[in-house]
Amino acid sequence: MANYAIGDIQGCFKEFKLALKKVNFNFDKDYLWLVGDLINRGPDSLKLLKFVYKIRKRTHIVLGNHDLHFLACFYGQRKLGKTDTISELIKSKESTKFAKFLLKQPLLFKKKIVYKNKSKKIIMVHAGIPPNLTLANCIDLNKEFQIAIKNNPKKILKNIFNNSFSGFSKKMSRIDKIIFFSNALTRIRACNHKGEIDFKFKGRINEIPKKLDAWFNFENSILSENSQLIFGHWAAIKGKTKKKNIFGLDTGCVWGDKLTIMRLEDNKRFQIKRVNR
Repeated sequence: MANYAIGDIQGCFKEFKLALKKVNFNFDKDYLWLVGDLINRGPDSLKLLKFVYKIRKRTHIVLGNHDLHFLACFYGQRKLGKTDTISELIKSKESTKFAKFLLKQPLLFKKKIVYKNKSKKIIMVHAGIPPNLTLANCIDLNKEFQIAIKNNPKKILKNIFNNSFSGFSKKMSRIDKIIFFSNALTRIRACNHKGEIDFKFKGRINEIPKKLDAWFNFENSILSENSQLIFGHWAAIKGKTKKKNIFGLDTGCVWGDKLTIMRLEDNKRFQIKRVNR
């Protein structure tokens, strides 16, 4: 049995299938970790979700900002943009089934894996974790998010891309904490020394303003010596963090680069070049 984590697929179904073939993924024994942004911008979001739903018992998933955008559009809380490629998915007869499936997925997933008489804890998020949130904070907020979006998806999805909250405070209302948490874990790239997020910055590491730094360069209480964190979202850094236990997996397949799949037991990476469209 092996565990494989794969970067933002974004509807690049052909490359996704090639990645599984390259690692000889065993659908009876192996597990697939998906770091979010399964859909949108690429050509085959509907095919991708059909396949993932079929193998759902062998997958661990966290939601990305594009997955949340699809849900917001599906529930009538956002409109499709010019660059969106999910109209076929929304019009599908199975769209309700896939929407309900995604609503069940968390923003943070953690699991201990065992290999060669060793073990380590893997934490998976889509974009990252603000430095001022503890693991206990994240676990509690993740539960709150899942309960809230299941009970009232329209209310949460209507406000979920609100940039009003750049930082976390215990004094926030329950709904504000959920909105901040969902934004942070699906959209963070850079923040200031207080841990406040700049949601506008989307560039490369060497383009970060002096008052900001990459979220993973801050001391983070989430990680212990025997744990590692995997994330996607930030294609501009091409998966490079210079950290021994924080791994970026979005290498920009949808933008013409590569799709990365990583075996978590030994962190070996395999890459698939984007297929010509």
